[in-house]
Amino acid sequence: MKFVPSYDSKCEVPTSPPKSTDGSIIDNVHEWVESLNEFLTVGLNDFDNRLEWNNDRTSRGGEALLAIQNRPAMWGRSVVCNSYADGGVIATKEAEEERKQALQDAYERLDPIAFEGIASNVMDPVPATWLLDHGIQRIVVGHKPSGDCPAVLSSDHVGVEIVSVDTSYAGRKDIATLSKFGNARGNAIAIVEITGPSPFCTRLETSGLLADGTEYNNKFPLLSTCSNDAADAMGDPYLGKKLTDGWWIKAAIPPNYHLCRGSGRVVEYNMQPMQEIIDKIHVEVSSISNH
Repeated sequence: MKFVPSYDSKCEVPTSPPKSTDGSIIDNVHEWVESLNEFLTVGLNDFDNRLEWNNDRTSRGGEALLAIQNRPAMWGRSVVCNSYADGGVIATKEAEEERKQALQDAYERLDPIAFEGIASNVMDPVPATWLLDHGIQRIVVGHKPSGDCPAVLSSDHVGVEIVSVDTSYAGRKDIATLSKFGNARGNAIAIVEITGPSPFCTRLETSGLLADGTEYNNKFPLLSTCSNDAADAMGDPYLGKKLTDGWWIKAAIPPNYHLCRGSGRVVEYNMQPMQEIIDKIHVEVSSISNH
């Protein structure tokens, strides 16, 4: 967040923590994006101008672009690999514990390799507040396996809706019937669309096929109150929410919800009646309120 590397960044494992001269901090999110795009342009031009290693093989064109996608080289600040999602869902307790341990190891042992164990924390209110302050209400990412349909964090959690879409490793076995749905992706197809009456009044729509071929077509709530139609603004308010037993609501396939939970690349799926899940959520909310 806010960081832009220096143009002479090296794609190598650093021997010490970063210095202030290793990059710049830009507070405005739109200026930050412009600076990252400029960084990309400069890096591509450098590659065009220096296609080979120099004579002593200490530098080559475009190496700053190699560095920015490498977690150890950037002391954890990668634009590519610090993705969301774990265990087929958008966040898990296990991934958060691994992240905390990796950060501790990186700074206590001055070990940048430890950053390879990090998944970004979707529940962190600091980047969410920064994005919202600059008009950003949604993040859409790929790169990391997200199960057999998009893994979503409802905007009710931190204010920003986070969507991770990647169907690799979506193939699975049905525990009850031992039916196997594909070796890698199964039949999974994930379609993500952003729709709405204006660029600043939009909703997430997800559709496609689960790994077993089941079709789904879901509408999430609008991310602003720009609609006069209360029903249209609502969408399905339960999608992208986590239950207290660790299951996430990933898709609505009436009369059931498609649930998911897991850790790493171990993923479980379950179908439960929608009304039972809604009643369960209301009981959980009531219990929290009473405490």
